Amino acid sequence: LLPRGLTRDLVTALFFTFLFVTLAANYDILGGFLGYLNLGQATFFGFAAYVIVLLIKMPAVQTLGPWGIPAAAAAAAALTALLAFGAASPLFKLRGAYFAVATFGLLLMVRYLVLNLPALTGGTYGVYIPQTYYLELGWAYHLSLLLASGSVVLNYLLTRTRLGIALIAIRESEQAAAAIGINLFRYKRIALVLSATPTALAGAIFALHAGYIDVPSVFGLDRTAFPMIMAILGGSGHVWGPVVGTGIVRGIDVALKNYLVLPVPALGVHALILMGIGLFMPMGLM
Repeated sequence: LLPRGLTRDLVTALFFTFLFVTLAANYDILGGFLGYLNLGQATFFGFAAYVIVLLIKMPAVQTLGPWGIPAAAAAAAALTALLAFGAASPLFKLRGAYFAVATFGLLLMVRYLVLNLPALTGGTYGVYIPQTYYLELGWAYHLSLLLASGSVVLNYLLTRTRLGIALIAIRESEQAAAAIGINLFRYKRIALVLSATPTALAGAIFALHAGYIDVPSVFGLDRTAFPMIMAILGGSGHVWGPVVGTGIVRGIDVALKNYLVLPVPALGVHALILMGIGLFMPMGLM
């Protein structure tokens, strides 16, 4: 009900907050439950954003009429899940800092692939969404709220199911988990696919509402760094940790950018927050 009483700027700020709740909660499937630092969360966000833009420009999708957007979004999420499924094999041969660097390498690989296919993606110039498929702010707000809520519910279910308990067991000791019969790679791959799919839907919603996307807007540093900072600040591995962290970080971000008009120093402030957490509160607020 909030959009009825708030200004457009505040509703837009909440829309982005819900997107970041989704990104932070899905980062935490790997970072919190599994204990693997993922620096490539933006890979799935940006990949799906470009895929849905390309799909809705296809005549076969346009003939579906009002069902074109849901069909394109479902296809973008499925293709992103397939990307995560395929990437799991090389990524999970690595652990620790090597895994983190490899996920960042995956982000760079997809980013440069987009830049080097200008006929499809627009390259450095970006690509526009057909006006008929533009997603109004009201729709974008409620869809992002629904997606954020679903992501938090997913994390809650992980604390209550065999899958989540297996991920926590792997985080605590991979050797002990393997000794009691847990298939390490199978559960890790499931975690990566689960992390990628809602993130892909967030990318699709963002693209349809923005009306225009380019590489910095969907593969930018904030799409990778902010979810990690938000989850760690709130308490990585806790259901409400990413939500609390997102509220704090987004509040600071909106204040610095919209009211103090300091877009570049905002990143510096978040870097200080991350260092402060590491030094004084490594387990996060929760």
